[in-house]
Amino acid sequence: MYGKFLVEGDKLVRELLASNVKTDAIYALEGWKNANNSAKQEITLVSPSDLERISTHDSPNQVVAIADIPKHEAADLNLAPALYIALDQIQDPGNAGTIIRIADWFGINTVFFSEGSVDVYNPKVVSSAKGSLFRTACHYVNLAQLFEANKALPVYGTFMEGENIYKTELASQGFIVIGNEANGISQEVAGYVTNKISIPNFGKAESLNAAVATGIVVSEFKRK
Repeated sequence: MYGKFLVEGDKLVRELLASNVKTDAIYALEGWKNANNSAKQEITLVSPSDLERISTHDSPNQVVAIADIPKHEAADLNLAPALYIALDQIQDPGNAGTIIRIADWFGINTVFFSEGSVDVYNPKVVSSAKGSLFRTACHYVNLAQLFEANKALPVYGTFMEGENIYKTELASQGFIVIGNEANGISQEVAGYVTNKISIPNFGKAESLNAAVATGIVVSEFKRK
């Protein structure tokens, strides 16, 4: 509603200040303020008890900032050829933040979220993204419309019955679809998947965490 989000902790706030994301306000303990007095943004001094009231953490780390939610231009459904991550109904904030971090690590600049996915500016997402949120464009779109508009790009989806990813010829461009933590890729989105892939298991675990699976899959795309 207000177009703002919280950034909490020393390292994240310093990453925020180094990014292009606009900082609206900073509330910090005296030690942090003194150590960062060269920051261009005005810093408001607060007591430890005040910081606890502002923060969403039980033990806040020195500083909390309020930032403006980036106004990324509406996602152009006609995309330039590249590798993209598309998340279908991802609900867990920790998974979402970690996947954004994975995208940043592997040089994927854009992550698409299906409508109804977790809010990427949820404090838990911001925390788990570890600053990558400030460098990665996150768009909420209708995935079916996105794939329909980009039929030249292959759509890779993770399925238990998919082809072994270690034996699959992978393109350097396309969409990597990761499904909901409990239900996988939805039936509607599955209809657009052109290449079903899977991560083979060598033990007895029932499944992989969505973020862990994303890291394995993206690493394999980049390796090839």
